[in-house]
Amino acid sequence: MEPTLWAQKQFGQAHLNDPRRTQRLVALAASLAEQPGVPVSKLIISPAEMEGAYRFIRNEQIKAEDIAEAGFYVTAQEALEQQTLLALEDTTSLSYSHRSIRD
Repeated sequence: MEPTLWAQKQFGQAHLNDPRRTQRLVALAASLAEQPGVPVSKLIISPAEMEGAYRFIRNEQIKAEDIAEAGFYVTAQEALEQQTLLALEDTTSLSYSHRSIRD
């Protein structure tokens, strides 16, 4: 799926108390999906867009839970449309208690 369409589908209905915040979230998600692993400072060319992105990231009124909830809702809706749903789990655990700390 094209990154902009994916971002709109995943986050376009996020309740962030201001439609401009939701638009910014969709734009950031699309940019990050287009270039995974690239820092925000390298994703955005325009100084105004970069300032907007950093304001969004620093905004204490935007809760990670609200962003996650939008994605959870879309995932749940898509799961309801499937005849078969596999719930896979990785139960691997690692223990390094046998290792000693060395100076």
